[in-house]
Amino acid sequence: MRELTERQKDVALFISQFIRTNTYAPSVREVAEHFNFSVKAAHDHIKALETKNVIKTTDGISRSIEVIGEEYFPREEMIAIPVLGTIAAGLPLMSEENTEYLLNIPSSMLKSTRNTYFALKIRGESMIEAGIFDGDVAILRKCDVANTGDIVAASVGEEEPGITLKLYYPSNGNIELRPANSSLGSIITRSCKIHGKLHLLIRNYA
Repeated sequence: MRELTERQKDVALFISQFIRTNTYAPSVREVAEHFNFSVKAAHDHIKALETKNVIKTTDGISRSIEVIGEEYFPREEMIAIPVLGTIAAGLPLMSEENTEYLLNIPSSMLKSTRNTYFALKIRGESMIEAGIFDGDVAILRKCDVANTGDIVAASVGEEEPGITLKLYYPSNGNIELRPANSSLGSIITRSCKIHGKLHLLIRNYA
């Protein structure tokens, strides 16, 4: 790729960020308005970037700019989410000792800010009728309350540190943690702590 002028770098970066934010390319007029250029000047910058193999356009099609220069690919922000392993008694849920590894998730797949999600690797078949299988990774949004029928990560009692993923059904002072597997029974308890609600499921088919 031929060396860009500082202004061409600015235009390339604007195009990349615009595509990342909007999922479509800016028009020539939008480039002009952003930099307070004339439309002709914006067109000239776009053509210069195309000549230098930073972008590609298709004649006659509006918003057809594609970024092809690796340095300016519209990369999406990634958020690192801790994948929890066996939860150790007496340790905070999100402690380093409980974290097996970090999983990078595109920010567009999440609804909130950093540090509000965690992940659990699914073990067993208690949720198969909800389409959640052994080996899946469940991404959960941290919370301490849930609605009836939500799929939650919860712990039962104060002595058992393990977290289970179940359907949440409170009733008459009791809480039913119901599996999505008709061959298994529910957990009925009065002492239940909700850690998060299911937001996303990741499955590896390899």
